[in-house]
Amino acid sequence: MPAGKTRTTDSSPPTQRVISIVELLAAHDTALTAAEIADSLELNRSTAGAILAALTERGWVLRLPDLSYELGPALGVIGARVAGTHGDRAWLGDELELLAARVDCGAALTALSGEYLEFVAVTRDQLTAGMEAGARIPLLAPAGAALIAHSGTARQQDWLNTRGPERRDEFRAVLTTLRDTGYCAWRLEPDSLPTMRVFSEVAEHLAEHPASKELRGRVLAQLATVIGIAYDQTTLEKDIPLPLSYMSTPVFDADGHAVLELQIGPLRPDVTRSERRSYLTELTTAARRISEGLDGSHLLA
Repeated sequence: MPAGKTRTTDSSPPTQRVISIVELLAAHDTALTAAEIADSLELNRSTAGAILAALTERGWVLRLPDLSYELGPALGVIGARVAGTHGDRAWLGDELELLAARVDCGAALTALSGEYLEFVAVTRDQLTAGMEAGARIPLLAPAGAALIAHSGTARQQDWLNTRGPERRDEFRAVLTTLRDTGYCAWRLEPDSLPTMRVFSEVAEHLAEHPASKELRGRVLAQLATVIGIAYDQTTLEKDIPLPLSYMSTPVFDADGHAVLELQIGPLRPDVTRSERRSYLTELTTAARRISEGLDGSHLLA
C-alpha cells in the first residue's frame, strides 16, 4: 500500500483521515499542497483543507508561504518525548546540569503538551523544588513564550487569550522580542519570590505522597499564575545592575522548528550588564548543543 494511503478499517474514518495525512507528509521529503494531499489520499478537497487547518493550528503541520504543507514542530516534540521514554533522555539532563553549573543557578527544559507546558528535564534548585521531568503546568501566558513565539498565529492568539486583555499587548511584545532577538529576560516583583518558594516547597512535599497527585496538580497550577515582567531590549542593555529572575530561549530541531524551551533562573536582584551578557552566552550555547543533539544519534538510537 502506498505510504500515507487511507487504510480500510473498522475504526473511526475521520481519525484515519487525519492519520493518513500525517503519514503522507512524513513519507515525503518535500512539502505537498492541499490538492496533492487530497488527490493522493482520494479525499474531498474541502475535507483535506479542514483537516490541514486543524493540524496547522495545533502545530502538527506547518503551512509554508507557497501554501504547501510539511510536518510541524509539535510532532518534533512528540518524537523527542517518545525517544525519551525509551531511555535516551539522560543526555538532556546531563546538558542541563552542565549549564546549571556554569551559570550557578537552576535550569529547565520544557515542551508544549496540548494545553500544558511539560518539564522535559529540570535541575534541582531552591525554586525548582517540586518540579521534575514529566511534571506539567497549565499553559498560561507568559509560560512557554519561547515556543509560542514560533507557533502559528491561531496558537499564539489562544495563548494570549489565557490572560486578561490588560496584559495582551505586553505579552504580544514578548513574542516579538523572542522572534527578533532569540531570547527574553524577565524579572519578578519582589513579593512574588516568597510566593514561589511556598508553592515549590508544598509541591515538593506532595510529590512524596502519590495519593496527593490531584492536590499537587492544583498547587502547580497556582505556581503557573506567578507572572514575570519581561524586559525590553533598551532597558536590558543599560549599563546598570538590574534584577533578573530568568532568561529563556527556544531550541530548534534540524528543520528549524522550535521544539523545546530552555530556561535559567538566576533570581538575583542586581545583575550587571556584563553578567547578563554572560548568562545569555551560556544559555544560547547550551541551546545550540541541545539542538545539535536532537539532530544526532541521541534521539535516533
